[in-house]
Amino acid sequence: MLPTIEEDTCRDSSCYPETGNLLIGRKHRLSATSTCGLRGRQRYCIVSHLEEQTKCFYCDSRTEWRPSGDPYRLSHRIENVVSESYEERTRNWWQSENGVQNVSIRFDLEAEFHFTHLIMTFKSFRPAAMIIERSADFGKTWKPYRYFAYDCANTFPNIPPGPPQKHTDVICTRKYSEVAPSTGGELVYKVISPHIPTEDPYAKEIANLLKITNLRLNFTKLHTLGDDLLDYRPEIDEKYYYAVYEIVVRGSCSCYGHAQRCIPIEGVAVSNRPDMVHGRCECTHNTKGLNCESCMDFFNDLPWRPAIGEETHECRRCNCNNHAATCHFDQKRYEESGNVSGGVCDNCRDNTQGQHCEECIPYYYRNPRAEIHDRDACIPCNCDKSLTSLWA
Repeated sequence: MLPTIEEDTCRDSSCYPETGNLLIGRKHRLSATSTCGLRGRQRYCIVSHLEEQTKCFYCDSRTEWRPSGDPYRLSHRIENVVSESYEERTRNWWQSENGVQNVSIRFDLEAEFHFTHLIMTFKSFRPAAMIIERSADFGKTWKPYRYFAYDCANTFPNIPPGPPQKHTDVICTRKYSEVAPSTGGELVYKVISPHIPTEDPYAKEIANLLKITNLRLNFTKLHTLGDDLLDYRPEIDEKYYYAVYEIVVRGSCSCYGHAQRCIPIEGVAVSNRPDMVHGRCECTHNTKGLNCESCMDFFNDLPWRPAIGEETHECRRCNCNNHAATCHFDQKRYEESGNVSGGVCDNCRDNTQGQHCEECIPYYYRNPRAEIHDRDACIPCNCDKSLTSLWA
């Protein structure tokens, strides 16, 4: 049988799945701590110098958005930020409640993924301050990627200003926090900056930066154009809120260089969209797991390692001489062998024992007429065991 394209691509080198928008097919995995109109119709206004333009509108998010008819087109729930076509990009949006400074958008993935960059397009002013955070343990712990602020020194005084010198540097930047434009402004964040030299793209710290299970966008300060939000007059509050047309979370399933393609995870609801990035790697190189993060059951003769460049670091089959069904890796045995073999056979059969089931158990000896891998490689001694124990 001919090898598949995936197997052929991965045969002699590391291989990686295609990237895409991780939000596609995952609207239900988005949440926001504040959304306008969830409890009833809420008025909001836009800041505009055009006198003839309508400046105030209503948000009603009690039902999901639809392209026509009230109240459906007045809905501004968080799932609106996932655009399924180019035309949808500015037809609907997510919007927070009026006057709320601290708002978070959270994206919870069903598996570990490889995250490369984020693109946000705002309907409102961009935040005066925000933080991008990640988790790689399904939300148990969080680490910051980057801080953004119009005034970094006062808003985040303990965070060093940019530009970063290393990919792992956590800095604050004023970029993407200006007042202008009042609508249509973008924020772009790339995990691996093209402006920073990368000595080893496969380094562990780089891999850890790219690995996520959750992403959180914390908006911490609104642009208020000199107004005081402690002045609770509606005409003040109604002008200030966060609104986002579209979010793109670009990435791929995380396979450590051991897969070219990903497939749906069993039991996880998936979209029928062909551009959805699925979460289970179709593993090669004798690896297994959602992310090809371990060796197959009988392929533990070498330690598991990610594939790097032209080094596949393929998991190697244990040598148990056909006398065992499973094996495990032993680091001490591996080092003692000069990093040649660390596989230890489990539950040797056919009266054998040893790291590779290469010895006979007591009271059995090597059959001179059989090979070590034959079932009758070890045959019983023709002696009285009780007498043998007396002379021991």
